[in-house]
Amino acid sequence: MKFSRTLILGACSLAITGCATTYQEPSQADAATVVFRKAGDFTAQAFIYGGAAECTERHRLPVMDTAKEITRKVTPDAPLSFSMFYTKNMLVTEKFCVDTLTFTPAATHRYVALLSVTDGRCHIDLNDMGTPAAPLASPAPVSSTEHTWKRAMSEQGPFCGS
Repeated sequence: MKFSRTLILGACSLAITGCATTYQEPSQADAATVVFRKAGDFTAQAFIYGGAAECTERHRLPVMDTAKEITRKVTPDAPLSFSMFYTKNMLVTEKFCVDTLTFTPAATHRYVALLSVTDGRCHIDLNDMGTPAAPLASPAPVSSTEHTWKRAMSEQGPFCGS
C-alpha cells in the first residue's frame, strides 16, 4: 500500500513540476537569502523564476517532505518571482494548490516565505528578518505582488497569470 501511495505522489509531483531545471545560487557577497518554509505536515516545493516579470525560466528547489524549510541565496536589488506548491495525497485523490509572489530583495537581507494552507488555498507570508549585522527585533512584512499561477506549455513559461 505504501509503495502505491509513493508512486501516485511521485507521478502527481512530476505532473506539477514538469522538467524544471535546478536553481543556481548567485556567488556575489551581498546576495540576499530566502528561507522557504512550510507551516504544516504536508509536502511542499518552491520554484524560482529567472524572468520575474512573467514568471519565465522556472527553476525548481528540492521537495520539502520531512524537511520543514530550505534556504537559497538570491540576487539582490532585482525583482524576484517564486511559487510555492502544496500537495497532499489523500489515498485516492491528491490535493494541491500554489501561490506566487514577486518582490525585490535587498542586499544581505534574510527573508522568510512561509507557506500555509487554509481551506485548500495556499498563502505565502513574506517577512524581512533584517541582515546578519542588524537583525530585526520583529520580522517586517514585505511588500510583494501576488500572481495567479497557470500551467505553462514548457518550463520556459510564462507561469504568471493575469
